[in-house]
Amino acid sequence: MSTANTLEKRLNNIDDHLERMAKLMVKGFADAAKDRQNVRDEVKQSIDVYARAVDAYAKQAETYMQEMLALGKKVDRLERQIEQIAAHLKLKLIA
Repeated sequence: MSTANTLEKRLNNIDDHLERMAKLMVKGFADAAKDRQNVRDEVKQSIDVYARAVDAYAKQAETYMQEMLALGKKVDRLERQIEQIAAHLKLKLIA
């Protein structure tokens, strides 16, 4: 076998090896891009879940606050009525 043939075979082997490496690198980059997109989608979903939870909590807090304000007004009204009844009956209320 001549030196030229041996050299050509070696170069062909190197070319094949480089081609396989290039294909693996391209596949690796594609997989990394796909993984990055999956992570991005998961993060968006997590943010949506937390945003909905915060929104639901805010609505509950608002409802609770409105109920407490209404209850406070009711208590104030009842206290005034009790004071009026006590004044009418000439009773002294103890604090």
